[in-house]
Amino acid sequence: MRYFSPLFCFIILLSNTTLFAQISNPCSDAKTKSGKRSPIISAGQQATENKYDVKFHHLQLDVERDTTYISGSVRTLAQVVVTSLDSFAFELHPNLTIDSIRINGQFSVPVRNGNYVAAPLLIPALNGSMVNAYIYYHGTPPSGNPTGDGFSNGTSGQWGNQATWSLSESFGADEWWPSKQSLLDKIDSTYFFITTDTANKAGSNGILTNVVNLGNGKNRYEWKNIHPLDYYLVSVAVAKYVEYDLVANPYNCPQPVTIQNYIYDNPATLTTFKSSIDQTKDFIELFSKLYGPYPFWDQKYGHCMAPFGGGMEHQTMTSLGSFDFSLVSHELSHQWFGDNVTCKTWSDIFVNEGFASYSEDIALQNLAPASAPAHMLTKHNNIMSQPGGSIWFTDSSNVNRIFDSRLSYDKGAAFLHWIRFELNNDSTFFKVYRTYQQQFHNSTASALDFKSVLENVSGQSFTILYNEWFFGEGFPTFNERWNQEGTVFHLRSQETVSMPSITPLIITPVEYKLSRSIGDTIVRLNQTDSIDYYSFSILGTVTAITVDPANWIVNGVGTIIHDPSLLGITEYQTNGLSFQMYPNPATDYLRIEFLNSGSYELCMSDLSGKMLMSKSLKQSCDLSLSGISPGTYLITMKDTRTGKVTTHRFVKD
Repeated sequence: MRYFSPLFCFIILLSNTTLFAQISNPCSDAKTKSGKRSPIISAGQQATENKYDVKFHHLQLDVERDTTYISGSVRTLAQVVVTSLDSFAFELHPNLTIDSIRINGQFSVPVRNGNYVAAPLLIPALNGSMVNAYIYYHGTPPSGNPTGDGFSNGTSGQWGNQATWSLSESFGADEWWPSKQSLLDKIDSTYFFITTDTANKAGSNGILTNVVNLGNGKNRYEWKNIHPLDYYLVSVAVAKYVEYDLVANPYNCPQPVTIQNYIYDNPATLTTFKSSIDQTKDFIELFSKLYGPYPFWDQKYGHCMAPFGGGMEHQTMTSLGSFDFSLVSHELSHQWFGDNVTCKTWSDIFVNEGFASYSEDIALQNLAPASAPAHMLTKHNNIMSQPGGSIWFTDSSNVNRIFDSRLSYDKGAAFLHWIRFELNNDSTFFKVYRTYQQQFHNSTASALDFKSVLENVSGQSFTILYNEWFFGEGFPTFNERWNQEGTVFHLRSQETVSMPSITPLIITPVEYKLSRSIGDTIVRLNQTDSIDYYSFSILGTVTAITVDPANWIVNGVGTIIHDPSLLGITEYQTNGLSFQMYPNPATDYLRIEFLNSGSYELCMSDLSGKMLMSKSLKQSCDLSLSGISPGTYLITMKDTRTGKVTTHRFVKD
């Protein structure tokens, strides 16, 4: 989600495409103001709410563009999931007055405790039965919260339009409607009927099925949504709008997708943003191809303008303050990552925001490729502006941490970029995306759920990368020494890390661009130790090398030195035990040469610790690698006389 003060942003033009220049991430800024926004109710009160499963909400509310005062009712249908339910519990801010509650046809006298409301049932509801609750209320939602308001009113400084809008992420729904704020209990379907002045239009989730003129200067906008959605994605926006629609034609959707835009009625607004709005069509068609069909093709996608910076990915109808390439692509991609599949806990916000942030880069790579490298580099530089910080966190009450621009957004995006690099196969990478969407459609998922899909589809383990980059902290810097002997190129790569006490080594493939007299070439090598040596044949004369030229991985700027003394044999002298091991990477054999006579025990294992070979050695030998699959392995050498042990990695090509 994006939401920010206009002071935080500016717009740049690149390749005739309007892009968002990230000083701070506009999807996160409204959520990272001082203070915390967390569930107000206690664990016991949450447990009482969890005694039922929400099936349906019907909101019928009076909303105007010039005030946040709200009145009306919410009907909830819920199924009992415990033996017996004697109290219907929900959340509603104390600023809002409950006029009456009727449950299963009988009035209930609610007991209020701050934001928590318990409405007793005169006749307990049994397991599997339905609760039909009508809650009538009115009042003015709170304002001036340090982390943003769930329900707001304002006037656009640029366009002069007034609007009232909702923005409930992460725990702001109860500030304007009686709700159960649980990520795990998606609402099966919703109706939202909004009564407002005839000068206004009102936008919400789903399909606008009717606009009823009530004959009293008011219209009722009747929106109906038939897809599951999470509580914080229920939305409303009211202003003097004009409607500007277009149609996307994703090849894998059963029908065209309507893009319904509610734009301020100031004529200059549409003139200014029309080209950016029109790009929504290209984004839907691209993401449908890569991620799977647009999840809500049978309803619509759209935008409602409101006077705040950035946007909020309300299901089927994003709320936003302006339009640009990065913002529109980011919020649209949330329809897949955040709406269709929603984070299981706020600690799993990566599966919402990391994917949406990376979708900006995917859109650029496909639709404005000249601008893509700089956009990713901006993310990398932001990540490296501090030495540490992990994508994973546990304090899900800290909104600053949930919506941390550097970690949840940029590092999350860089993590996906890194996974794509390790897979080295775009067909597999996007198959992972589509499988994840299919498996968790209309549901919630965690970061580890995504890891499971990733490994099942690819057949590769990503435990090391998750430990180093998702749970771990810091980034690597590579210092290189290189030399060329005839047609053999030698490279000594030394990795240092910014947070060695937490993540002492980052094992990763690294690309190198070798500038040659006959033309540049790219080689891909595996960094498996703090110091790795490589020797391989090459044509032409190398004049310079560049580390990670395409910015696949996040890495600092190290030294690159042409060292004529560098040879291709690696000598290990660790813990007093000296031997040579080469070539590395190896293909058919691995040469082991001892520098001192003695008696040794050699063990070869994979990175999981599974033993592949064990030998007693008293002299140098060649180890056959026949039957060993390509990958990274460990050689452990023990001097049987002294008991000294050393372990080193090598790569089988």
